[in-house]
Amino acid sequence: MTRLFFLAAGLLSAFFDSFSQIQPCIDVRAARKDNGAGQGVYDFNNKWTPGAILTVSFLNGTEWQKEKVKQYAPQWCSYANVKFNFLSQGAGDIRISFDKKGSYSYIGVDAKNRKPAEETMNLGWINDSKTEGQLKSVILHEFGHTLGLLHEHMNPMSNIKWNKEVVYAYYLQYDGWSKEMVDRQVFDRYSVTMTNKSYDPKSIMHYPIPASFTNDGYAVGENFDISDSDRKLIAELYPSNKVLPLDNKTILWSKLENMNIEYNVTENGQLGMRIKQNFTIYNAQNSKCIMAVYFYNADDGKALVDQDGVKASADGKVAAFTYFNPGYQNTEYKDLSLFMPYDELELGAGNFRLKCYVALFDPNLKVITSSGYQYFTFSQGISCKEVKLEVKYEDAGQRIALTPIFTIENAKGVACHAVAYFYDERGVPLKDINSTYSTRESTIASTVDFTPGYPVTLYNNNQMDFTIYLPYTELHLPKGFYRLQYKVVLFDDKWNRIVSSQLYNFTFNQN
Repeated sequence: MTRLFFLAAGLLSAFFDSFSQIQPCIDVRAARKDNGAGQGVYDFNNKWTPGAILTVSFLNGTEWQKEKVKQYAPQWCSYANVKFNFLSQGAGDIRISFDKKGSYSYIGVDAKNRKPAEETMNLGWINDSKTEGQLKSVILHEFGHTLGLLHEHMNPMSNIKWNKEVVYAYYLQYDGWSKEMVDRQVFDRYSVTMTNKSYDPKSIMHYPIPASFTNDGYAVGENFDISDSDRKLIAELYPSNKVLPLDNKTILWSKLENMNIEYNVTENGQLGMRIKQNFTIYNAQNSKCIMAVYFYNADDGKALVDQDGVKASADGKVAAFTYFNPGYQNTEYKDLSLFMPYDELELGAGNFRLKCYVALFDPNLKVITSSGYQYFTFSQGISCKEVKLEVKYEDAGQRIALTPIFTIENAKGVACHAVAYFYDERGVPLKDINSTYSTRESTIASTVDFTPGYPVTLYNNNQMDFTIYLPYTELHLPKGFYRLQYKVVLFDDKWNRIVSSQLYNFTFNQN
């Protein structure tokens, strides 16, 4: 299966028409194995090999349309180690049409899965009704997808406070979308990894958002240029490496080919990932060289720190390496690989955005070449860092209302529980007497069940998802004034504790 990003016609033209009508941006991504609350890796990389020369052909279109593409698309090549070679005939790696509705592009190497006569990109908006800035914007955006980049508004670091009811109503009216479809196409931002490290509203990969779509009036206008963050990201994905003429017989160098990572494989009883980097190495016969892979946190760029010395670099960072000794003056490698057990990433429970890259070293430990970063998401166990509480004393309804605010990771589809417990001022649990709001130990508690819909799900952040209620009468207290405490604890489907809020104090007067 492939991933296709439809940046639909109305979405950018919405700003052209003052948001008179917005048509949806449909994102169809490759299917990935969902391991629920277990351990696993989700890879969303579709990038080409650094140094690739991508051929581009046109299936139709006027000479004016073709020239606009040739004018703006190569701007990516100023920051990424790739080249676009525009063909006058024949089918290219990237095949562009102009005659279909909207503008869209297959993501990176997903273009290889299309038949030679089929387009991998459509530029339906390239016409003389658009300004020069708008033409540039859509061409750069779609070629960003061609290089493997995804929509920036889906960046997991963003915190767009969507006015969901407005968005639901809009897409239902104009496109007939269900709430589930809107969730999937607009609100689901949590599995994306090929975005900037921090949310960048100036990214060329961000599409416009009208203020009416957000609770706080937040809006994003048209972006016409590759942003500074875009430039940094694309340079990391496609780094420049030394390339020498093939007639050179003395200087050691290497030309990278395809990089492949197999995730969730077992080796010697350990679950992990196998990294394979194909390459040809020149002038290295009988030289003891090294292939190594290094791992980083994708959000802050910091290297993962090793603790046990099993899979580590000389400076104490998480890494794996192997030696190889080329048998020929110029040697091609198709089967050299490294295995990294997940346990040796030395991460706790949670959902982690990571990146890794492969480097080749000569016998003097000098870097020969590097692959560029491969991004992936590593998930291990259900985690939640903190639960905050908002409380209301609803005298009209004679009840306490506790609203937990939290972010839960790696629990998509898991039936979880939020339980509120109540204590006296000494921290002793209040006793239940009628088994209505009760634990198995006959202490007072109130429970709400919830099932996260995303790998990383926010609850009660900018809209009300659920509230835990306890009637005043269920405190079972005689008349008087009391100093009490409460907290909320989250559990998974097997009633394993995930996290607890702190204890909160409150006063209660039973009349």
